[in-house]
Amino acid sequence: MSFQFGRFRLGLRTVKTALAILIILLFTHFFKRGETAAMIAGISAVIAIRDSYSATIQASKARFIGSALGGMLAVVYYLLFLGSHQNFWLELVLIPLFVVINIVVMDGFNLHPGLVGANATFLIIALTIPGNAYIGYALSRVFDTFFGVIVATIMNSAFIHDAPIKKKAETLADKTNKTEEDLI
Repeated sequence: MSFQFGRFRLGLRTVKTALAILIILLFTHFFKRGETAAMIAGISAVIAIRDSYSATIQASKARFIGSALGGMLAVVYYLLFLGSHQNFWLELVLIPLFVVINIVVMDGFNLHPGLVGANATFLIIALTIPGNAYIGYALSRVFDTFFGVIVATIMNSAFIHDAPIKKKAETLADKTNKTEEDLI
């Protein structure tokens, strides 16, 4: 389903993405999670919403694992950086090294859709957070990512052709020689 406006197209994936962002904004507003939480969850949802349910699940899994890995590496980096009395030269070595570790691990587990998110999470935490909120911030960012991919997965399961609910109806329809509409 899509609407064509000359060379521009408004498709179902775009609508699902907008609805996911709407849900995320409502959640973060009512639970007072702040704009940073909305940004991280929103980016995660945008990355995770794909054209099929299975692609969404794969992207969501990779995004969540990447965020957890990036957060964990940022905490390790922070502890080493603090232990060195915030030595700039150690920062100059550790940040690129941890980006390499992030890429190698994500690639090794074939989690390519989460690679950018893994490094974005690491860099956001490592370079912008004040020392007194470091570990809590890392945990919050992982939670925000998880929330964003959950919203994306729910949006896709409700509106996509290969979602488990629709597949079950198709299988039942095939077995009983009825249409999906007859069963739903």
